[in-house]
Formats: sequence, C-alpha cells, structure tokens
Amino acid sequence: MTSDQALRDAKARWMRRRRRLIGYGQWQPFVDAEPVRQHVKAIQATGMSVDNLSTVTQISASNLGRLLYPNCGRPPIAKMRTETADTLLAYWPTLDDYSDAAVIDATGTRRRTRALAAMGWPVTRIHSHIGFCSVKTLEEARAATHVTARLARAVRDFYTWASVGSAEDHGIIPWLAKRGRTYASRQGWEDPSVWDEDTIDDPNAYPEWTGHCGTDRGWWTHRIEHIPVCAPCQAAHDEWLQERKHLSPAERYRELGRARGEASNRGASIAEDARELMRLGADYEVAAQRIGVTRQHLQQELCRHPEQTAA
Repeated sequence: MTSDQALRDAKARWMRRRRRLIGYGQWQPFVDAEPVRQHVKAIQATGMSVDNLSTVTQISASNLGRLLYPNCGRPPIAKMRTETADTLLAYWPTLDDYSDAAVIDATGTRRRTRALAAMGWPVTRIHSHIGFCSVKTLEEARAATHVTARLARAVRDFYTWASVGSAEDHGIIPWLAKRGRTYASRQGWEDPSVWDEDTIDDPNAYPEWTGHCGTDRGWWTHRIEHIPVCAPCQAAHDEWLQERKHLSPAERYRELGRARGEASNRGASIAEDARELMRLGADYEVAAQRIGVTRQHLQQELCRHPEQTAA
C-alpha cells in the first residue's frame, strides 16, 4: 500500500467515526488544553524531555511545543484535538520510558540501595554486578534525591535479582553480611520485607513494618517488637489518645491495657498459624491470604517468632 493510499484510508476512517459520533450527539473535536498542559508539565517535572515524550506517545514534538510554549509572542494554545488530549492524559511514564541521561526522582533507588544494605550486601559487591558507575556513586545513592534513569534501572534490576534469598545465598561471606546488616540497622534502614513493588517507588508511601501501620495496633506492635515507630502509626496513636481524652485516668489505662494486649500475642499466633498451613502445603502467598495479613508482614512475624524445637 502506498503512502497516499494509507492517508486516504486513515481519512476515510476518521470521517466514518466523525459521522457516527455526530449521529450520537457525542462529537467533540476539540477540548480545553489547560488540563493537558498541566499534566504534561507534571511529566516534565519527573525528568522527561519533550523529545522523549514525543517518542513514547507518538505525538510530534512540534505539537507538544505549541501546547507548552508561546509561539511568536502569542500565548500557548487554548484548545486541542480530543484524540491527542486523551493520549496524553492517559500516559504516565514508567522507569523504562526515560532516556539513560534523564535525571529522575531517587526515591526508589534510595530505598532499594538501603534495603540491599539491610540484607547484608556490601556496596562493593553491588558495584561489581552493575559495573558502569563508581562505588562512591552507589554510596551516595543511599541518600540521593535525584539519580540518572540508567542508574535507577540498574539498581532496580539488581535488587529484583538479589532480594530473592539472603545475601549469603548469593555468595556473600557471612561475617561481611552480618556487618552490613548491623550498620544498616543502626542507620534505621528498611529491609525488602517492608516494601513491595507497588510502594517502593512512591514518595508518599511509608514502609509497612507491622502489617497494621497507620493504626493504633501498629503503634503497639512497634513498641512491643522494639521497632522505631513510623509516622503513620504515631499519628494514629495520637488520634486514638485524643478520642479518649474525656475518659477518667482509670478508664483510659484500661483501654491502653486492652489495646496493648490485642497486639502483644498476635505476632506469635500469626507465625504459628502460618507454619501449620505451610506444613499442609501452602506457600507464603496462600498462608498470608488465609490469615488475613500481607506477605511482608507474615515474613516479618516468622523471623521475629522462630519455631521452638523440642529438647
């Protein structure tokens, strides 16, 4: 098919769609460009260039330029085609969409490098696998606010591979892994069990330490298990106290004791129930679903409450 024939066919399809939408009373060829402009600017703020956005959305850079920037002293366009607006509004970049040199938010990279340290991975061994960056760059990534997309992808891929099993399973010397875990613990860095792929890159997400973070029970679990209290749990406990401010001291102490008691034995019960289910053939996902907790929470409780073998 020649290019002229392809253009004629595309125009015919567009005309058929136009007639159909006019018949339904739904024809709206142009929409307000301002919401789309703000959405594209938000995408740009993540580190994506106009040329890169043009490549991934198949919308010409000139059209994006007219949307974003004044032309010959005139203000940016006020209306745009509905199809173009829908395409842009439906798009949000993933890590793989950025060019290697793009500078992006480092939240996911920072959390992953810290989690690797909490597993016992020395930064020199991470460097030997990634290769293209320096050891100093990886050390700085643990506190960075922005990194290149190339580094973020490399750390993500390595983390996906390394987080299956322990550091010792991947050949790290036990004493070296233990030293790394001790250092990470002193820094208060989270291990992989408190994150999942849906939250680790989200700047607004908090680590799920207890399986009940963001509730008063989560606050008590932090205290009982000697885990530093996270911000959502502290806020939930403060709200809990405020709601019971009108109670007498004796009533308030009874409520506090009841809340602590509900949280104190739950971890051991979860670990015991999970081990029984796993003896019957359930895996981590099935056991967590049956008990009503997250997979990360289940793994934490199994570590906190190891199985007691009979003498």
